Amino acid sequence: MGREEPISPPAGGEPGPSQTEARLAAVLESVSDGFYALDHEWRYVLFNRAAERYFGVSASDLLGKVMWDVFPQGRGTPFDRACAAAMAGGETTVFETPSRLRPDRVVELRIAPMQGGGIAVTLTDITDRKRNEAARELLMREVDHRARNMLAVVQSILHLTRAGDLAGYKQIVMGRINALARAQGSLASRRWEGALVADILAEELATVGKAEAWRLEGDAVLLPPERVQPFSMVVHELATNASKYGAFSTETGEVEVTWSLTDADGLRLSWRETGGPVVQPPSRRGFGSKLIADLAKQLGGRADFDWTPDGLRFELLVRL
Repeated sequence: MGREEPISPPAGGEPGPSQTEARLAAVLESVSDGFYALDHEWRYVLFNRAAERYFGVSASDLLGKVMWDVFPQGRGTPFDRACAAAMAGGETTVFETPSRLRPDRVVELRIAPMQGGGIAVTLTDITDRKRNEAARELLMREVDHRARNMLAVVQSILHLTRAGDLAGYKQIVMGRINALARAQGSLASRRWEGALVADILAEELATVGKAEAWRLEGDAVLLPPERVQPFSMVVHELATNASKYGAFSTETGEVEVTWSLTDADGLRLSWRETGGPVVQPPSRRGFGSKLIADLAKQLGGRADFDWTPDGLRFELLVRL
């Protein structure tokens, strides 16, 4: 009989132990989660690059060392109990915890038994995810609060609006509700963090006056969320009045709006109409004026009207 030649594994067959270990090592080095493994005597036998980056140590400095010698502060913690349950009882535990190494970070730990003895620990930094979840919850609470508040305002508008006929009533109510909707849109576009004074003014004035009939000038001021809705309503009432009786009711009329920050953490807005019909001071205070006065109180300030013959002069103070 001839000499037997060694049998080589067929192409495409099962990889040998060295190939499997090499592939496993490549996978562990490629993942973004920290991963390390301990043998049955609590010695480090695997420690990937992500773990090196997170803990700020080199795998070569840890391999072969006992974990509790390196990390004695872990004793008596939920981490210790989960490791013992995996090592002795074969239980897998997953939990979230503030990082003991980096108190400003939150991690998810997965501690599982390994076949043949020992345990594997996977560490995932979930700080950003937790922050995003908290931000979403806060946003949902804010949206719920704003929605309830807006419904209350709508009910007030329906109850208090006065008009000579049904068509006039409908027009006034729809105008005020649309102003509310625009305020909500401004808030939503900035994730309910507030709205710029210039944006609110431009949106409202564009609904009633030609672009060349109004001018805005002022600082880039971000109104707090709770100020946006009443401020928008004030501007809507002024713009509506201008379109019916003031500067926007003629071809030559103009509205100039300026604003600036005050020394007392507030905002001063001035509204000036020119080129419109001759203005007569109203004989009585209408609902629009009463509404503006009430809204100014909600804004923590006051509203002042000056009905000059040349046009309305109006000043609004807002506490920021």
